[in-house]
Amino acid sequence: MFPRIVRAVPLSLVLLPASASADPVDFAARQIGRPYVWGAEGPNAFDCSGLTQYVYQRFGVDLPRRAISQSKVGDLIGRGLQRGDLLFFSTDSRQSTVTHVGIYEGGGVMIEASKRYGRVRRDRIDDAYWVERFMFARRIAADPGAVVLARRPEPRDPRRRRTAVRIVERLADILIRRPGR
Repeated sequence: MFPRIVRAVPLSLVLLPASASADPVDFAARQIGRPYVWGAEGPNAFDCSGLTQYVYQRFGVDLPRRAISQSKVGDLIGRGLQRGDLLFFSTDSRQSTVTHVGIYEGGGVMIEASKRYGRVRRDRIDDAYWVERFMFARRIAADPGAVVLARRPEPRDPRRRRTAVRIVERLADILIRRPGR
């Protein structure tokens, strides 16, 4: 009788759906330590977008496969990161194209499949490496399965643009001004 009980406990853990006991961030945290392999989609190894796709797929959200494609899904966040937001970075030499994605855990920490460290890990987003490469963040719909497509930007008020240009010009003048001028 005892051997059956021992076997039943792990089996019951395997049969529980991921969403019954965790959110996407908790599920991502359970992948920590798995190896980074370019192009890997899990469950034994991941690249950055493979990890985010695998994690959100478990919760009924179908993300595109590549980081650059994932960067067009969800709502663009102006401020106030929340647990589960996707963070997008540019690690190419020009730093102009999305090349990396991580999942915000909270408290200034993200979970990412790191090529630099060769595994899924936690990393601080205020680390100089990430600060220099950060592009933007997106929030995936809270309702599982309801991915919100990126919204078209609202038409901008030309007066606000002119004001912003004047402010940037003044800042540039101050920054460029050399001592003794």
